[in-house]
Formats: sequence, structure tokens, C-alpha cells
Amino acid sequence: MKLKIDLHVHTAGSIDAFIQQEELPIILKERGLDGAAITNHDALPGVEAPSSEAVIIPGIEVSALEGHVIALGVSGSIARGRSADETIFLIHKAGGVAVIPHPFDPVSPCIRLSKLRSRPDAIEVMNADALFFRLNTILATRAAKRLKLPMVAGSDSHIPETIGDAYTLIDSNSTRVEDILNAIRVGRVEPIGGPTSPTNKLLKLARTLRRLYSSS
Repeated sequence: MKLKIDLHVHTAGSIDAFIQQEELPIILKERGLDGAAITNHDALPGVEAPSSEAVIIPGIEVSALEGHVIALGVSGSIARGRSADETIFLIHKAGGVAVIPHPFDPVSPCIRLSKLRSRPDAIEVMNADALFFRLNTILATRAAKRLKLPMVAGSDSHIPETIGDAYTLIDSNSTRVEDILNAIRVGRVEPIGGPTSPTNKLLKLARTLRRLYSSS
């Protein structure tokens, strides 16, 4: 079955995000998506009962020394502050899928793919929030093809309005998380989407500034 999964979503478990986790299944249904990966910064999402409305993949956007690595399908924390190679090793040891996000976005903590010795499971070639979306997509796609790695996409959403701007079409045997992870590992994936609109980028900035001012 073909599943539309946004593989890069931040909920309020990330200090810079404004998406309530309990609202996520409703938003996904409205956007015509089958599920999402919650990839909060250095923290797993809280454990909740499985939703009949959407597939929710637990994940972490891990802060490695050189940049970020997304861990999908892990059940425990992954230590931050390690090298990218060690971070990938720890994700694999935990049974997860390691994805390199926004590898060519100049304003995001990026892993230099040419410096990796460990092999990730996929490259996020489309990140809807990337500053230069088209250039990032072109360069990341070239790198993924050169390295012969699966290509995935995510919105990198921090606000509800941008969920699904980019997502991954996954040819999975079922809606079970493990089947979805296996489909990513073997490359039964297709990145789909486009850049987040300037309006929604400004909306995210406004909410961030409002939170900073209200907490000061």
C-alpha cells in the first residue's frame, strides 16, 4: 500500500514548535496524509495510545556534533553531542532508521555527507522549510543518487499550517511502523512536495517572537 507520511514534524515537545501532539491526527486527515513522524529536538514524543486515524512514527532529531540526524522508530533516547558517525551507529543499534535532514540548507545544522564514514538509511532531499528549497533539493538529490541512498521528504513543520508541505510516499506492506521503516530502508519511497510559503514562514516567526516576548 502507498502511504503519504510527513517524516519531519515537530510538536510542542520541541521548544520552538507550536503543534499540539493530540491534534496531529486531525490535521493529518485534513491534509490527506496517512501519518507523520514526530521528530522533536533531542526528545522522544510522549507515549500515547495508537491512533486509528493516523500512523504516528516516534522519532528524534538528534543534535550530533556536526549537525542533525533524524532517528525514526526508536523507543529510547539517543545521546546528543556525539559525532555524526557515532550517532548513526547508536540509531542502528537501537533498531531505528537514520535519516540525514536538510543536508544543504545554509541556516540549518547540516551534516556534510562527504565526511560521513557510517552509512545512513536515507537522505531528506526535500525539506519544505529549507531557505533555498530548490537548490537544497537539487544538491541533496544528486548526493543521494551518488551514494545510492533512498530519498525522502518532510515538511520540518513547527506550526500546524505547514504539515504536509513535503512528505514521502512510502510503499509499505502495512501501516505498522516496522513495515514502514523497512520500506524506507530498501528504498520503496518517493519524495513529494514543495517549499513552505513565505506567509507561513512569517507566521512561524511571529509566533516564535511572541513566545520570546511573553516569556521575558
